[in-house]
Amino acid sequence: MSLVSLPPELRSLCRKLTTTKPDQLPSLLPLLLKDIQRCQGPLSAPQEAKTGSNSTEAAVLVHKLRTQITTLLNGRTVEGRFVAVALVKAFIETGGWECLRASDAWVKGLLSVLQKRDPVVTKELCVVTLTKIYVMLQSYQTLIREIATPTLPAFAQACLGILKPPSSSKAPKPSFNFIQTLFDAFSTLIPLYPTTLRPFNGQLRSVTRQYLAPTSSDDTFTPSGLRASSRRLVIRLHMTAAKGGGADEWTKHLNSLIKEFHVMADHVLRAVHENWESTTGYTHQSVSFDTEPAGGSESPDQFPRWQGIQSGSERMISLLEYIGDCLCCSTKVAVTLPISALFDILTRIASICPPAPGREKTASTQTNNAIGREEKDDLWAVFPDIQVAVMKLCRLLANRLERNYVPLAQETLDCLLRMVETGYRLPQLRETTFELVSMMLPLCGPTMSKTNVTALALVAKTCCRDLLGHAGHIKAPKTPTPTVQNGNKTKNITQNADLFLTNISEEQTLQSTLAPSHLKAAETLLAAFFSYLPQHYINLALRYQLLKAAILCRVKDAQIASVLHPSRDRSGRIPQVILPFLYRQFPHDESIEVLRFNFRPMTGSVRADFADGSDYLEDEDAAMTEPADGYAFDKPFEAAAAVSQAAQDDDENQMAVDEPTSSSKVAPPPPTVLPIQPSPFLAQPTTPKPEPAAAPAESPSAHTMTTRSLKRKSSSGVEAAAATKKRVELENKTAVVVEETTAAVVKEDNDDPGFTSVGSLVESTLKKTVPVEEAAADDDSDDESVHLNMELDSDGDDDE
Repeated sequence: MSLVSLPPELRSLCRKLTTTKPDQLPSLLPLLLKDIQRCQGPLSAPQEAKTGSNSTEAAVLVHKLRTQITTLLNGRTVEGRFVAVALVKAFIETGGWECLRASDAWVKGLLSVLQKRDPVVTKELCVVTLTKIYVMLQSYQTLIREIATPTLPAFAQACLGILKPPSSSKAPKPSFNFIQTLFDAFSTLIPLYPTTLRPFNGQLRSVTRQYLAPTSSDDTFTPSGLRASSRRLVIRLHMTAAKGGGADEWTKHLNSLIKEFHVMADHVLRAVHENWESTTGYTHQSVSFDTEPAGGSESPDQFPRWQGIQSGSERMISLLEYIGDCLCCSTKVAVTLPISALFDILTRIASICPPAPGREKTASTQTNNAIGREEKDDLWAVFPDIQVAVMKLCRLLANRLERNYVPLAQETLDCLLRMVETGYRLPQLRETTFELVSMMLPLCGPTMSKTNVTALALVAKTCCRDLLGHAGHIKAPKTPTPTVQNGNKTKNITQNADLFLTNISEEQTLQSTLAPSHLKAAETLLAAFFSYLPQHYINLALRYQLLKAAILCRVKDAQIASVLHPSRDRSGRIPQVILPFLYRQFPHDESIEVLRFNFRPMTGSVRADFADGSDYLEDEDAAMTEPADGYAFDKPFEAAAAVSQAAQDDDENQMAVDEPTSSSKVAPPPPTVLPIQPSPFLAQPTTPKPEPAAAPAESPSAHTMTTRSLKRKSSSGVEAAAATKKRVELENKTAVVVEETTAAVVKEDNDDPGFTSVGSLVESTLKKTVPVEEAAADDDSDDESVHLNMELDSDGDDDE
């Protein structure tokens, strides 16, 4: 029990402070702070104002420790005052109310240290300690009247004297870290003591003016932390308004920032003819074309001066960040957001289309002929940064409103797509686009039309390309080889001697590294395309491209979303079931294990698997006239039976491989061999197909009977034989492709038996199969072929 009431660290503290010289105490400060934290029991116990002979040993030691700290705080040595300030903070944090009620003398001592010429580290620690004391006093009204109210104005005046010293003072200018500490102290105390700090409102606005929206035209460089702390301080000044006018003050301040942005845009964007009209009544101001763009003023209630396109763009970006901080900082009362005015900023920037190579002049914004070419080039160089800042502001607004942003979601996507079309080459713009589209799709994705879904193709392809490039699945462009004309090599092509070497691999990949935030945004957007968009509106080739990126890049959420939100073909089947790939990549994942045992796709046919895509190659007219089951509902029962018998005979003739005999009067049809689809995980030898034998002469009646059982849409035997030969060639090519792919996969599995074989299987299979749209356009036959067409567009097509 004695150990609990009197810890040994208390005696050690008193002995060290008594026997150690003040200039040697800073080296013992970590040990002293650790001992104070272990003395919480004696420090938080009720204490007597004066100790006497009847006092306990713990009370005597606590009184002695308090006296030693006060002596160091009021001493003459700089080291002693520094140690005393640190011990005061630890003493009050450990003791609580018992130490707070007796801290009046310490607060006055800290204020005196703040006004002395001590080092910056001592003053900064003094500001932090006083701020901590005022925050802890907030819970006790009596202590507020006794300690906080009398001393808080002196603290504010001392801090303002450091921030803006008088002209007669020879004190050095404080560092940026110290200024940021002072701004953070005011931002913490203003919500707690708004009435006491109200007289210093104007002075605080004046000292923070140069740090709110800095540009390259300023004399000094402002760190990002100082900018954020100064903006947070000015935003919270609305809490000092009298008679509950804080909401009106906050809205007035935000509207002034929006107006200042439009004024800045009138000067910076003067090189283009804008067709934007404000919905809140703002009118364009007249600007001068005789001088370089400039603005600002020396007035204390306006921003500093700036000059040039670069400085103007930096001021616009800073204002957008400032407006975003207004949306993020909490307020003491409910405020009204000017949503229309904020959305005007997005529509104004999105209405400007920079010129792009290969783009018609009518598609770009018309430029002003009175502006020189140099200024136009500078504008288009900084314009993507302005677009990114506007996107981030829109993201903050959507995050703040959450589900209330639904009325603006589709219009935001339209503006976003216009900006992405000309700036998708920049990684920062793509990252911000992915984040914003991922936020918009849950709001408006399920109700989007087919036109709006198709418009997202560029964003989807860009997302897939970023993921595949990060995973190393994009081929490097081939270097053009030197050409020879009339025996001489052309001079307009750079000749690389390494191109003549034969040991260089023909297929090389481009490895692009994405930032972690960029990679996360791309993976989230890829899953959102499957989860929130109507899948029947997504182009089949684009969906295969999304599936390929999800499988090869091992994006689990996107693969699960594709399984839970399948895409059906025209016959109601689900040709893309990637659950085997998903289970092999993540065999120990619990969610996938549950999905594997409980997911049952509602398919319209027994043959609905990942490699079945033959319906997309069928002709629509043939599908309507000849049902798959052989029944024709527009014919009588006898005709339907004849059609069914003809289809059965057709299947039997296709599967027959009999050789013709000399005694037969009717020659059998050319042999048609349907290749057996090999297992994708076993190697199968390639066997040559037999050549069709020449048929002997036949009677017209026999020829008619034979061709009637073979033909479907053709009306002559010659056309039927040509179609059968074409079928054999196509199926032979398909079998060879599948067998070569299988052999390559088996070889890779033998070398590296891991998850790499699955990616190689998908990659190699998707490369060598015929694309859906190309096969449908070139092949008019109605036979079924392997359809695993998830191949992405080539790199050249993406660039175009």
